[in-house]
Amino acid sequence: AFNRFKIFPNVLYRILTLEAILLGSNQIGSLDPQQLKKMEKLSTLDLQNNDLLQIPPELGNCDNLRVLLLEGNPFRTPRAAILAKGTAAVLEYLRSRISTVAADVN
Repeated sequence: AFNRFKIFPNVLYRILTLEAILLGSNQIGSLDPQQLKKMEKLSTLDLQNNDLLQIPPELGNCDNLRVLLLEGNPFRTPRAAILAKGTAAVLEYLRSRISTVAADVN
């Protein structure tokens, strides 16, 4: 936290045994959900207070995430009411958006 990262450090994607990534209060603007999915031991992802303009729906496929902290980012969806329901609700919401986004692209 508080490292002034503007991008998600790519080296973290290569450490597949990480259980927690705490990157709150930085300036991160995006992340790669496909790379995060490979991190099968990752159970905590703190991205609070960054510059995320959108949350990729595919992040919902990260089945081992138990704690996903996204508050304090400038994105519009998921809404604060969904974030307040906790990680399981956020992941469910993101999964529900995957087919919608794919349909919009085609």
